[in-house]
Amino acid sequence: MTRHRIYAIFRAVKKKSYMAVKKVREFINQQPDEVQAEYLKIVEQLEIDGRLIEPFGKKLDSDLFEIRVRRGKQVRVLYFYFTDDLVIGVHGFVKKSQKTPQNEIKQAKRVMARIQRGEYEE
Repeated sequence: MTRHRIYAIFRAVKKKSYMAVKKVREFINQQPDEVQAEYLKIVEQLEIDGRLIEPFGKKLDSDLFEIRVRRGKQVRVLYFYFTDDLVIGVHGFVKKSQKTPQNEIKQAKRVMARIQRGEYEE
């Protein structure tokens, strides 16, 4: 086996599993095909690498991160690490300003807190 083949096999192993809450799934499904495709590609990278680097992702604070879809609209999906191997997308929106709006972060934090307390239902 060549080094490249071993590397390819190693890269295919997922480090994390990603899931999104129903509102995020519905939000993404409403987006154009090219946005959905880029989102899925970024999520796959997150699952394989366990993290994202700019320009595909960004850390917003100590426990909240964003997926940055740049094709078409400036779509963002905020997510957090629920366990060591599970990442949950909690809020999606179209970014219209340079800085991530605080109301979008607060909304994501509310969903995140409900999930962490075991109170979230779809």
